[in-house]
Amino acid sequence: MITFTRAGSTIFLSVLRAARELSPLVAAATSAPDEINGSVTFYVSDDGASGYGIDEDGTLVSVFSLIRGRGDAIVTDAIINGATKLDCFDGYLPGFYARHGFTVTKREANWTHGEPDVVYMELAA
Repeated sequence: MITFTRAGSTIFLSVLRAARELSPLVAAATSAPDEINGSVTFYVSDDGASGYGIDEDGTLVSVFSLIRGRGDAIVTDAIINGATKLDCFDGYLPGFYARHGFTVTKREANWTHGEPDVVYMELAA
């Protein structure tokens, strides 16, 4: 079983940078560490291969994993720690998050023509 521990921004951003260097998929799916700002509480897996953040309004941000199959554990832990909303690209992710109780609240066209829409979701009450 994977566990997540609260981490300071220096540790989280270092782990995220390393994951982005090791995995083109993680690099494509996450914001660059320098673009992460605001008041975010970060969590990192005990092995340093996965993590996520929750900003001050409960938005789940910067979800990543170098280990395939950890998504359910990440989202479950994030909800326990206060995640109540998120945004993601259309495709696989809205259905994945819906399995965890999130519902679509808004959809916007992607700023890059031809790319998937941005889907906003909130945890159902």
